[in-house]
Amino acid sequence: MHRPLVVCLAALVLVSAPSFVAAQESCDRQLVVSEVILPTTTHLSQREQAVIKARLIGRCFDDQQLDELAGQVRDTLQSLGYLRATVSEPSITVSDASRHPQPVLLNVEVEEGAHYKVREIEVIGNRVLPYERIKSVIQLQPGDFLDMGKIRETAEAIRRLYAANGYSQASIVPQVRLLTGPEVCVAFTVVEGSE
Repeated sequence: MHRPLVVCLAALVLVSAPSFVAAQESCDRQLVVSEVILPTTTHLSQREQAVIKARLIGRCFDDQQLDELAGQVRDTLQSLGYLRATVSEPSITVSDASRHPQPVLLNVEVEEGAHYKVREIEVIGNRVLPYERIKSVIQLQPGDFLDMGKIRETAEAIRRLYAANGYSQASIVPQVRLLTGPEVCVAFTVVEGSE
């Protein structure tokens, strides 16, 4: 009577056992980000700061790639709803010159600006598919913070929806329009093409 329960519990333990992530073993670059320092005056939440740090720590790069790191921080801020964020080129401090790659502290100056929310979502140019079908793949809702990554993913999902319905040449153009206050309208313009 108790045997099936033991088997189920053992299976649960096997399924829920944590997988361990190995440390980066090789890096063919000169530097690796070991710590990220953001300005103490930032209004970013701890979670938002953690997202930025998580995307940078462990990243291998050469000192000519600092502008790419700044671009990655800017993209991350935009994905968090800070549409007009500015990021200066980071400065670095090598923490151990004897290691390869050399671990560095990355000091990033950011001005996040306004935190934009989505007030409206529009779909323009859809004649073949009803709005309700398109709405089912839209990953943003009014009241959400603007997330440029979700906008790109939604545009691709709408394109795939059209392709699955025989319109493989359909293209989707997302646009963000500023409204009053820190709010935006996100519009997806559909060019359906022919079947």
